[in-house]
Amino acid sequence: MKNLSITIVIILLSINCKAQKVFTFNDPKSKFTWTGYASVGTYAPTGTLKMKMGNVELKEKSIGKAIFEFDMKSLTHENKDLESHLKNEDFFDVEKYPKAVFLLEKITDKEASGTLKIKDVKKQISFPITINKTEKEIRILATININRTDFGIKYNSNSFFQNLGDYAIKDNFDFKIDLLLESK
Repeated sequence: MKNLSITIVIILLSINCKAQKVFTFNDPKSKFTWTGYASVGTYAPTGTLKMKMGNVELKEKSIGKAIFEFDMKSLTHENKDLESHLKNEDFFDVEKYPKAVFLLEKITDKEASGTLKIKDVKKQISFPITINKTEKEIRILATININRTDFGIKYNSNSFFQNLGDYAIKDNFDFKIDLLLESK
């Protein structure tokens, strides 16, 4: 009886393993951009960020577990002074917090939700998503509107400081994802 139970468990595990397919990200074919906004006027600086790693498990043609890790030290902007400022303690403090992580917890055809961790602060987020799947690739397109103050980034925020005038920065920034994942 014990051997039969072990055999059944092994069969079930092998069936489950065959049903799962792991996809990893293709760095050169993926693009991640951010856009911040001044509170006054139209100033909206845009830059890029690189992902360190990303894995998605596909179970029975549905996305199951997924984790995405971003390299905060890779944050770029054409204005090197602004780039340095975004990397320092006023914003992302990339020396102390070199990565941001998104753990996907639920996904539908039109919305993703999970836990975003920036500067060791975790926050539940949801955002609209577009997924295009083939047998060998998954392309994920999304724009996530993130409130930086939720992660302790308060620099020049009207929510925390008064009379900033032209120096005020909106609390929310956009993070645009064009992610290509390929099967192993």
